[in-house]
Amino acid sequence: MKLYTKLFVLLVSLALVVSFTSCKSMILNAASSGISGADKKGVPSESKPGSPDPMMAFMGEKDPVIVREVLPTVLKIYEIMHIENPEHQGNTIMLGSLNVMYANLCVESKAELMTDPRLLDEQVAEYNRAKLHYMRGHDLIFGVFETRWPGFTKAIMGTEEEEYAEYAAKLTKDDVNAAYWACAGFFASFSLDPLDSEVIGSIKGHIHVLERCAKLNPDYSGGAIWDVLMQIYTAAPSDFGGNYARGMECYEEYMRCSGGKTAGAYMTKASFCIDNGDKEGFIECMETILAMDTDDDPTNALMTTIAQQKAQRMLDHIDDYFIEW
Repeated sequence: MKLYTKLFVLLVSLALVVSFTSCKSMILNAASSGISGADKKGVPSESKPGSPDPMMAFMGEKDPVIVREVLPTVLKIYEIMHIENPEHQGNTIMLGSLNVMYANLCVESKAELMTDPRLLDEQVAEYNRAKLHYMRGHDLIFGVFETRWPGFTKAIMGTEEEEYAEYAAKLTKDDVNAAYWACAGFFASFSLDPLDSEVIGSIKGHIHVLERCAKLNPDYSGGAIWDVLMQIYTAAPSDFGGNYARGMECYEEYMRCSGGKTAGAYMTKASFCIDNGDKEGFIECMETILAMDTDDDPTNALMTTIAQQKAQRMLDHIDDYFIEW
């Protein structure tokens, strides 16, 4: 039985158990901690060296279709656990993270394939669904931070630097994973609708949160924090936190952490090739991604496969990115 199947059976079993047990609270907390990898206060569990990582059921999968098929069910199981035990911060953080994953893997990526003009209305609807889940994930995680530090959400979503700097400083290294997913969801929502007034005014506070996370754990997830910071610094208007020079510094940090060997690194590099009109460099980046062997880095097999599919689509529509005069 594959790991993702075992995880699914375990989650369903736990959901049924907690509905009938007389020791509901104790069982709920133990179950929530077990499936979320963090305790009731949201502190990540310490894994022993060599112990299996359940997330490999997703991140190590080479078939994105099966992940897209099972993820909605897994998401709902975690939501059931959250409804039954809303005060368990570890499970709430995992539910928030899963919403962001679902938005990216199952909704936005699907919408990107709808290039036929006749599908425009459907594509817009899917992008709106993606925004819904990106912000739902963000809000779930920020709800945890709000419980710990009342006023956190208002400060980070606000425009007063003194206030969002004060609250961002409260984050510890144990909070980096949760904060990353919350901010990743927020900025992904912004990328889908840069004119959303409810989002654009809160960019600076979220940048501050990510900068804090980068200081606490600069090598997190192979440079994932630096990648998000680079993208937002180079994309956001200067009045709302954009800073191209800082974005380039973040790009260098990302390349350092990733070793410049991940599909994401070359996809990022390709975006600069587009900006600079470097068609040959773009093609080289896409071909490098397509030549990658997922067995070389099993922990990133899913993301490499998805990047390869995207790279092929981009090569097939290269004229959309470069204008020949």
